[in-house]
Amino acid sequence: MPTLLEQLAGGDLRTLGRSAEVAAQVLAQPELIDELFDGIASDDEVIMARASDALEKVAAARPDVLQPYKQELLERVAHIKHWVVRAHVCQLLPRLDQLTATERRRAIALIQTYFADRSSIVRACAVECLVHLSAPADFAKERTRVIALVNDCAAHGDTPALRARARKMQRLLARQAKIEHPAKGSGT
Repeated sequence: MPTLLEQLAGGDLRTLGRSAEVAAQVLAQPELIDELFDGIASDDEVIMARASDALEKVAAARPDVLQPYKQELLERVAHIKHWVVRAHVCQLLPRLDQLTATERRRAIALIQTYFADRSSIVRACAVECLVHLSAPADFAKERTRVIALVNDCAAHGDTPALRARARKMQRLLARQAKIEHPAKGSGT
């Protein structure tokens, strides 16, 4: 049987190939997750992209499988310059629910550097990632800065995708604010 990385190889970068099948295999055998991290470090950008997509699919289904790899994500994977990997990092980091305050602040600072990325997809994903990373109550200072960034991106973002994602995050932030601070005297 071909290895996971062999299953991810070949074809066009713009396609997902067999990443969903590979993710299912890792979900069935979580010890295979190391191969996805090897794939993300690959010199082959098709394997790199598909391995990061498969890892994101695994994390969406079972975030607990990702927890032991938080240092790997923060120290190595998040620094990879490929736009597909960066976009997936933005989806992965908020799923790490066991980040310490220091790790969370490091993740926020790191994702803020993604706004210098050429890819509007990366920048749009970074907006959403920052909203989620700054959500805990003890991150009020960071949250205030993220809200300002979201509002700026919604008004002045350099691409329609970035402006649209920022507007989506504005709506999410407004809903969260209503939950945290319900209107008084509403008569209900």
